Amino acid sequence: MKTRAEFDANLNRLVGFTIERVVYFELDYQDGRPYFRDHPETGHFLDFGVELIDANGRSSCITWDGTFFQYGLGVFVDTPSADVLPGLSYDVTNDPEWTPFLRRRIESVESYWSWAADSMAPDANRTYFPQDIRLTFDNNRSIYLSAAQFLNDSGRLFGMSDDVLIVFNDDVAQRHELGPWAVL
Repeated sequence: MKTRAEFDANLNRLVGFTIERVVYFELDYQDGRPYFRDHPETGHFLDFGVELIDANGRSSCITWDGTFFQYGLGVFVDTPSADVLPGLSYDVTNDPEWTPFLRRRIESVESYWSWAADSMAPDANRTYFPQDIRLTFDNNRSIYLSAAQFLNDSGRLFGMSDDVLIVFNDDVAQRHELGPWAVL
């Protein structure tokens, strides 16, 4: 994928996908603790990404990716997790956050792009990359995925991250300026 149109065409392959299982991938910190649960008021922060699996075993992975810029999102439809997601795996299908989205059909997808400049000059070259994704389901609920992490202990999210944040609530996404609420 070299263009936004190609990225969005690939992302659109998720329309009609129905999630049966959800698996997270994280670094192995050698302490047995699942760090993605550290900020439940915001969502789940994953070092590597998430695999969504349908009833037929079809797999779609969302991870941070350097295709357009060092830290953006990548979407791999019909790609086994072993091909794109390293680390420890956690089956989180039964986590309560996922309950409203299981066995629900993805009705629409949207990508939200940000940019990085190669200098501070007003005429600096900008590199655009997929920062956020919104998946909207047949029950009118949405999940937001973002290449984001907290900036120090500020409580403010910073994009261009090697974490994938999953937000399960519109109000939280709006508060953190994700997706349609992003300030560019």
